Amino acid sequence: MKWSTPRPENPWPHDMLIRVEDDPHNLTLLLFVRQAWSIATDMGIPPLEPTPDFGDSQMPTSADAATWSTRWIKAWSQAWGWYDINDPTHHPTPAEMRESPDPSQGLNPFIPPFWAQQYEWEGLDRDAYQAWEQSLMPKFPQDAEPRSLQALIPAWKSGINTVIVLPYKGYFAQRLSRRHLAVSADVRNNPDEYSRALREHNSKRRPVEGSACGQLNRACLYPGNDGSGEARRPGLGASRVH
Repeated sequence: MKWSTPRPENPWPHDMLIRVEDDPHNLTLLLFVRQAWSIATDMGIPPLEPTPDFGDSQMPTSADAATWSTRWIKAWSQAWGWYDINDPTHHPTPAEMRESPDPSQGLNPFIPPFWAQQYEWEGLDRDAYQAWEQSLMPKFPQDAEPRSLQALIPAWKSGINTVIVLPYKGYFAQRLSRRHLAVSADVRNNPDEYSRALREHNSKRRPVEGSACGQLNRACLYPGNDGSGEARRPGLGASRVH
C-alpha cells in the first residue's frame, strides 16, 4: 500500500512503501526438501505449519545424507543472499527468466535461485509439494499492515521495506538485513504479535551472532559473523506491495 499524495484523513505516510513476500516459492521448496529427506536437521529451523505430506518423496541415493545436507545448506544460504542483491523494482521478462543462470553460476538480481534449477525434482514428489504449497496460499487479512501501523512506521523509518512470510509454526520474527524482516504466518495473522515483531526489530542495527538470530536459527548469521565470511541465514515468490 502506498499513497502517492498526502491525505489528511489517512495515517499511512504517503511515501511509505512496504513489500510483502507472502508466497515465497523457492524458500518453501527448500523447506519441503529438508523435511522430506530429514537433512540439515541441526539448523534450528522452526516446525512447519501446516505440516507437509511428502507423498513418495525420498532422498536420492546418488549422494549420501551428509552431501545432500551440505548442498541444501549452500542453497539455503544462496536463497537468503539473493535478497542482498535483489532489485524489486525490475520485473523480469520471459526471456530473462529463461536465461536465468544455474545458482552455481552466480545469483541473478532479478530472479531468486531455485533448488529445482540445479537438482531438478530428483527424489521429490512434485504433486505432494504443489498440494502443500497450494495450502500455503496467503490467507492473511488485507489490513494486516494498517492494523499494526503504529509499530510499522518506526520499523519502516529504521529501514524495513520488505516483510517475508514463512510457513513456520508459532511466533517467529527475525530481521535479516536493514531492509528485510522475516515473520511466521502466525505472527502476521495476529495484530498484537505482528506489532510486537515490528517493535522488537525496528532498530537500525543488523543482528549479530549470539542474538535471537543465532539462538533460534543459526542459518541466519551474516557474512563474517562466524569468521568464515560465508552467509548462513534462515527461512521468496510472489510479493504484494502495500
